[in-house]
Amino acid sequence: MYSTMTKEIICMMEDDNLHENMIDFCRSQYANNRHVLNLIDEFDRDYALYSPITWYTRDGFLYKMLNKALRINDIKPLVLLHNYIRHLHQQLIELQQQSIQKEPLILYRGQQMPIVEFEKIKNNIGGLLSISNFLSTTAIVDVAGIFAGHPLDDQTISCILFQIYIDPTVNTFPVANIERYSYFGEGEKEYLFSMGSVFRIEKVQQRDEQVWLVHLTLTSDNDSMLAELKESLKSNILDQNPLLMFGGLLIQIGEYEKGEYFYLIGLTMESEPSRLVTIWNQLGIIYSHLNQIDEAQKCYVELLQIKQKYLDKDDPALATIYNNIGTIYHNQGNSQLALEHFQRALSIHLANPESNYEYIAAEYCNIAAIFIDQGNLQEAFQCQQRSLDINRKYLPSNHPYLAQSYYALAMSLYALGRYDEMFEYMQKALSIDKQSLPPNHPQTQFHEENMKAVVQRMFERIAAGSIIIDDS
Repeated sequence: MYSTMTKEIICMMEDDNLHENMIDFCRSQYANNRHVLNLIDEFDRDYALYSPITWYTRDGFLYKMLNKALRINDIKPLVLLHNYIRHLHQQLIELQQQSIQKEPLILYRGQQMPIVEFEKIKNNIGGLLSISNFLSTTAIVDVAGIFAGHPLDDQTISCILFQIYIDPTVNTFPVANIERYSYFGEGEKEYLFSMGSVFRIEKVQQRDEQVWLVHLTLTSDNDSMLAELKESLKSNILDQNPLLMFGGLLIQIGEYEKGEYFYLIGLTMESEPSRLVTIWNQLGIIYSHLNQIDEAQKCYVELLQIKQKYLDKDDPALATIYNNIGTIYHNQGNSQLALEHFQRALSIHLANPESNYEYIAAEYCNIAAIFIDQGNLQEAFQCQQRSLDINRKYLPSNHPYLAQSYYALAMSLYALGRYDEMFEYMQKALSIDKQSLPPNHPQTQFHEENMKAVVQRMFERIAAGSIIIDDS
């Protein structure tokens, strides 16, 4: 899902005048490799003479550099390569539209992968598998079998043959036969999927003693659960400047330092007060997550000065600043000043019928955290319940913000000694985290670590006799 959002942002970047920047970047990556530098010179000189697919299938620097960046979601190279990525993606769309394929299509891909990664697929039957990079496949099963290979003596590797079912009447992800344009010509019946394709895992079975067979179905872009969550997340990062959208996406996936890079670039590009407000606010959020509290405070002071100069004192835009300043005071241990800023933000939002429901839910959650610190446990629970009710009403059931609400309510229940309910909501939070966030996301790690800590504290309290277990 996040890879499809990356694809959509890249396709918004339509500046074809940055070819020189792309070439300079490629040369910097292979500065000590004369052979590759010669290929880059050829790529620079003859780019328009050959199709994007021809350049992609040539055994050279471009394929490796592009797919590595897509695989690890390294946004900086993707921005510098965006012209080529967009051209390749567009050619696949055009070939797909020209295709007369009406019957279901079966494609194959053979590859080896670490057993630990394959176990995730085996344990996710019925779930989704997102491929962030461009994906080469073939219509010939024996060709794919060659790439599946044999495990030899390596006990950490699984040999996999993917069988991919495509219904062309419902598929909207770009995939096309590229034989006519391949650098190596025809013969392998090669099909190329564009970046960000999403598959449903239908079945996993042993093909023979050495190779596993994984049945996949290419999903439609209109897959209801996927589309609802993606559109909800995308609405939070929409911006006229694609670089700032990348910054917002990186915040969502917990890559705060990488997100900072794009917002700092944004400061050099934008001059309108409304644009600067967005950038300073996002930088403040980034520095807060990085625990650089002084830097975050500087951002919010800068932001407040801009907004007070151009906005009325009850403008909803000011509420965001009061909330963020309240967060800083909370992190500094000044709960009373934090509460005053959170309540001021909430009152502005409640007075404005057009306020974003997510902001109102967040204010209730923040106020609840202060009430817990102050020992007002029942008031904290009521605020958390309001926050959860709002998010349940408006957010998709698998949205990461809903996981935050479940976790926050669990903490209130823990403080009230309602442990069974606490575990129920913690499990709901973790379930959403694992469905909707990338692996090793900070939110998932935070929830897992805190759940372990809570369980440990409960065992200690049981041992000390401060918690009595009812066996009746």
